[in-house]
Amino acid sequence: MLNAWEGSRSGAANMERDMDLLDMVRRGDVALAFRTYTWEPWTVSLGKHQQDEQIDREALVNSGFDLVRRPTGGRAVLHAEELTYCIAIPVTDTRTPRAVYAGIHTMLLSALQPFVPGLSFEEAPSDLQHHYATSGALAVSCFTSSARTEIVHGNRKVVGSAQRVIDNVILQHGSILTGPGHLMIGNVVRASADERARLTETLMASSVSLSEASDRIITPEDIAEAIHATASEHLRHI
Repeated sequence: MLNAWEGSRSGAANMERDMDLLDMVRRGDVALAFRTYTWEPWTVSLGKHQQDEQIDREALVNSGFDLVRRPTGGRAVLHAEELTYCIAIPVTDTRTPRAVYAGIHTMLLSALQPFVPGLSFEEAPSDLQHHYATSGALAVSCFTSSARTEIVHGNRKVVGSAQRVIDNVILQHGSILTGPGHLMIGNVVRASADERARLTETLMASSVSLSEASDRIITPEDIAEAIHATASEHLRHI
């Protein structure tokens, strides 16, 4: 089992590394692979099927952000002040995509609750297709919608995850917010000034970082150590 904090890479290098993990599991080199990391520079990642025309390239360059496409689904994320996780694990009769999604979030909740005791699970059976089709610029960002069971503080999302099955291996990504940097995605979407402002306001209402929720600075490095210590026990039972 690979279980490691791997520091910071560019968007392209991070996605290449995550596909390496999938290949390692697919070949049987490891039973599962789990890593956490950060991004340098800050990077907007798009879901596999998301249209890149939704991002204003000029605004992206002016902001100093990179752009990359994830192999997983979901919507756009500005990877800024956060810790990202990736797991690659084979599908079995009992280890279904839904079971892995729930198992990872159970593990994360256990690791993160000592930092923010008010964290909890919330069932969110939303109609994502309807949300994407009817919400305009609001549908661009992962953190304006919820799917399955989410880790929240109050009713605000702390972790955003996306998943895909490739050659019978589950690949799952997630962003764990440690600061407010993700809100700046509103500056780089292709939309009117009013729509951008509305997106930022919606993100502020629907998401919250661990630092804001705890009223103290929590860094990616702080939570990475706790997550990997918890993962060493929990991952064997997913």
